[in-house]
Amino acid sequence: MQRKLSYKQSLANIRPEASNIHGASKISSGEIKIPRHSRVGKVRISHWWSKVKKYLFILLISLIGFFVLKYLNSYFQIKTIVVVGDIRVKELKGLENLKGKNIYLLTEAHIEDTLTESNPNFLLAEVIKEFPNKLRLKLISIEPLASLKLNQGYAFLSVEGKIIKKSKAKYLPVINFYQSFDYYQTKVGNKLDYKEVATTLKLLQKSQDLGLKIDNIDINGLSMIVFTVKESGDTKTKKKIFFTAEKSLEKQVFELETIIKQFKIEAKDYQELDLRFDKPIIKF
Repeated sequence: MQRKLSYKQSLANIRPEASNIHGASKISSGEIKIPRHSRVGKVRISHWWSKVKKYLFILLISLIGFFVLKYLNSYFQIKTIVVVGDIRVKELKGLENLKGKNIYLLTEAHIEDTLTESNPNFLLAEVIKEFPNKLRLKLISIEPLASLKLNQGYAFLSVEGKIIKKSKAKYLPVINFYQSFDYYQTKVGNKLDYKEVATTLKLLQKSQDLGLKIDNIDINGLSMIVFTVKESGDTKTKKKIFFTAEKSLEKQVFELETIIKQFKIEAKDYQELDLRFDKPIIKF
């Protein structure tokens, strides 16, 4: 019995060694169990590196896009401006403000505002973009049609109501407006957006086309626009024509043209001509 116990003991003593031998065989076969904290560290490093690569890729694309846009912007920058019309380029102001602008982004409204602000006596008639970097402008010279009386001096208006210049002296038909304008606050290049003024200027242009010599115009409101007509060589005799901004402009122009032409054929004259109502009123 003693021998059996010693034998069992001997077997028990041998098992750990066998276990060690078995473990040794696992080690020898490469099946090493990596600690958990070591695996987590590797995962974190891999995740960090993927983020870095993503940011580097975005940065690279952004840089490429930046340089491409910069090149395109430089390629389409306006370098040449050709001016067509009865005007000298040296007389124009503001052209330097258009050079270097992107021809794609530059609008006709911006060009008009830039040029007409500095050149109120010119009208931008046409804009032609010749890609990639050339601009062709057609400008028309504007002549003043009438002088608007200010509290000091006069503002000279085009047929569109644009203030071309200011002066202390007058040499055109004078418009007396019921509202007083300050000389220093009236800015050259601005447009007067008054229906009475717009109607008056168009009627004045038509009257001059018919050979009428208009001395002055009194605007007392929408329904009272009075033209004073002077005869050639006669400074005393003056006729009056009454217009209104509340009636069709085309109808008043037609009536005026018809009456003036008819009176010339019939050698008739008038003292007052009132076109404000449905039917013209004539006083001889």
